[in-house]
Amino acid sequence: MKQKTYNNVLKAGKLIQKKGYDKKESLEMAVKLFDELGSLNNGMSIEWMIDKLSIKQ
Repeated sequence: MKQKTYNNVLKAGKLIQKKGYDKKESLEMAVKLFDELGSLNNGMSIEWMIDKLSIKQ
């Protein structure tokens, strides 16, 4: 279970990096997004939440 969660955070981090964030920042954001997603309990995917992030300028 831990490995699956870790891999999901890494994948989310890579998607966030594509928006211009650095590696450390993107991984921290990914963890926060997973936490928010769990508390929202609205059935939306992490990709949906990442899509809502703005591109870093």
